[in-house]
Amino acid sequence: MNLADKYGKWAIVTGASSGIGKEFALYLANEKMNLILISRRSKDELAKQLIEKFGIEVITLDIDLSKPENMSVVQKEIENRDIGILINNAGFGKAGDFTNHDIRTYTEMINLNCLAPVYLTDIALEIMLNKKRGAVIFLGSLVAYQPTPYMSVYSATKSFDLTLGLALYGEYKKKGIDILVVNPGPTKTEFHKVAGSDGGFFQREAADVVKTAMKSLGKKPAVLDGIINKILVCAGRFIPVKLSLAITEKIARSIYVKN
Repeated sequence: MNLADKYGKWAIVTGASSGIGKEFALYLANEKMNLILISRRSKDELAKQLIEKFGIEVITLDIDLSKPENMSVVQKEIENRDIGILINNAGFGKAGDFTNHDIRTYTEMINLNCLAPVYLTDIALEIMLNKKRGAVIFLGSLVAYQPTPYMSVYSATKSFDLTLGLALYGEYKKKGIDILVVNPGPTKTEFHKVAGSDGGFFQREAADVVKTAMKSLGKKPAVLDGIINKILVCAGRFIPVKLSLAITEKIARSIYVKN
């Protein structure tokens, strides 16, 4: 049984123009799911490739999900479709001292990383509950497990996504809805360019994150991508908070703060 038969005919992927979002789109297209691809940048070329290669339907929405007024556009497009999977992938971070960025940047980050997943999940769950099947995947982060100096607001937003996803898993696990939070560490995407960092060592491929997510969907509420990231989180649980923050500060400064 492919994902279209298991969950429904349509999947929504936010942040779909590149990186992890694009890899999710490729994976779902191979599973014969029609796609609604959402991001600020044009996805027409990607949509054309998916249609030609997999014979699916693809709708593209070139909108900014950090603007709450754009949510009505998404709702109008999806409310009458057989939505089977929602991938809450869109997000961004900014590195550096907390005061390096203005409140407008932080507001957009919170809107995109936190408010947009809440809004989209609310719409998608109504559709999924009516047919008693569906799946929602949240893109968390390694920093969701550890407050991270020089990425303070971003790590807070990812902790929000992790908590939200886990709570919804508890609510809907017996109602036919699979919910998962996938938490990658440094990954080879455009995220680090936007954030203003080099990404550090041990970067994973975007396709690795997607494979980890799809292998875990329906089996657990959350998953860390990559053995090194699992070791780091596990070790952090046995270290006092003050010491943990001191270690994290040194690591984060080497990755996120430019000389």
